[in-house]
Amino acid sequence: MSIEHIITELTPLLQQYGYFVLALAVAIEGMGIPAPGQSLLIVASLLAASGKMSLPMVLLVGWMSSFIGNTLGYVIGRQFGHILVHKQWIKPNTLEKLHQFIDKYGVLGLLISRFVEGIKQFMCLGCGIAQMPARLFFLGNFIAVTVWVLVFGVAPAYLRDEMG
Repeated sequence: MSIEHIITELTPLLQQYGYFVLALAVAIEGMGIPAPGQSLLIVASLLAASGKMSLPMVLLVGWMSSFIGNTLGYVIGRQFGHILVHKQWIKPNTLEKLHQFIDKYGVLGLLISRFVEGIKQFMCLGCGIAQMPARLFFLGNFIAVTVWVLVFGVAPAYLRDEMG
């Protein structure tokens, strides 16, 4: 799917529902449910560059929604992850690999995972399931969300302006 197609499909959604749909999609994605949060953030950034949305609001909504959605995913994983393991929706060897990844990479793992499609949606849920210490999670989440919003919220607007 081309970027032009994504922009064409998502622009009317943002024009009709604005910051609400951006917040909802980004938060849902952060909770571990696949949604077009990142794509909407990029399109919202492009709309802001053309004066149709406010870039500061796009960044604020993107950051807050991502942080809250990620935190909810973490809390759900921490509180109810044992059910997923018990029902064998998550295999013991997968849980062990998750523990090893978090032990090895910690905050850096959260940051890197924000940029890996297919992993970013489930990392916060996984951190909760693996019982990552809350302080470490919140630090990693803060850093990861900030970098993610700068890359996908600021860069598209800046590049659009630079390319004319």
